[in-house]
Amino acid sequence: MPELAEQNLKPALSRVEQGLLDKVASGRLAELVVRTGTTVDIGEWFRRGHIVGACLDGEWVMIAPGRKPFMERVSAQLLKDSTYNHLVGMLVLAPAPGVQLRQLKMSPLEAGRALRWILNVSDEVAK
Repeated sequence: MPELAEQNLKPALSRVEQGLLDKVASGRLAELVVRTGTTVDIGEWFRRGHIVGACLDGEWVMIAPGRKPFMERVSAQLLKDSTYNHLVGMLVLAPAPGVQLRQLKMSPLEAGRALRWILNVSDEVAK
């Protein structure tokens, strides 16, 4: 698994999820990894894959391993207006032009950590 900035930010990922995250991270430091409640089609008959979100060097990366793995990368600069909808329990990625997944189901604590990272990276780039 990619190195994490803090050990308490490491969710329980399957071996396959860890392998895909390692491949995508290619040695970069994962500042936060979140296993979301959002699922996508991964090419399996009776199962959908859970999205794993990761903060990697200015990019928000979303993956789900499977026969047809899902992977999407978004620059944190494009997510500066993101928010958490506490009524439905989803992180809303905004404005995020061209992004397939704009809402990710997650707990308020995980969403708060992700938003803090997104806003910090956006502010650093703006300076």
